[in-house]
Amino acid sequence: MVLYALTAAAMSAPWLAFFAYLRRHPMLLGDGIDWAFVSHQRIRSVVGMVLYLLSAALGWLVSPLIGLVGIGVMIFFHAVTTEGMRRGRSRRRTPA
Repeated sequence: MVLYALTAAAMSAPWLAFFAYLRRHPMLLGDGIDWAFVSHQRIRSVVGMVLYLLSAALGWLVSPLIGLVGIGVMIFFHAVTTEGMRRGRSRRRTPA
């Protein structure tokens, strides 16, 4: 459980570098993508890293069950805050 949580936290770290790079190179943003979206996604990365690390620590120090609950909360958090699901972007549209 701890290894899974640490791996998930490590997978969030590159997103921070990605969004920092976008901040320095705004011309890479596509049409219709505003800074509010980029900022929101950056915050999701930070929250993900922190809460996965917290889940790992709680799982190690307190109880593995508490760590698993933290991981479950993070999965739910990412599902609820995903812009693609909320706006229907997850579906690919085929030309008619």
